[in-house]
Amino acid sequence: MLILTRRPGERVVIGDDILVTVMGVSGHTVRLGIAAPGGVPIYREEIWLAVREENRAAAEAQADALPPAPAAPAEQAEAAAAQTAGTPADAAPSEEPPKAS
Repeated sequence: MLILTRRPGERVVIGDDILVTVMGVSGHTVRLGIAAPGGVPIYREEIWLAVREENRAAAEAQADALPPAPAAPAEQAEAAAAQTAGTPADAAPSEEPPKAS
């Protein structure tokens, strides 16, 4: 591990594409600015660890413990059509109702 001492406004260059700037120091807190290409993921360690754990748990989950996948839009339309088939809305229109005299 490389250990450096930097003051606010000073920078560290990592490779050719990553620039870390010390933005400020307040007590035990250091604010860093990180400039990196869009394809380089940057996470706080606690977030990265939580995501890694969630991914591990999802990979180990039993298939029958997972909720069923939602139906595709075409399947939903077919199911809706099957449920409404034969209802009065689908029936041929009847003659006009008798007029009151």
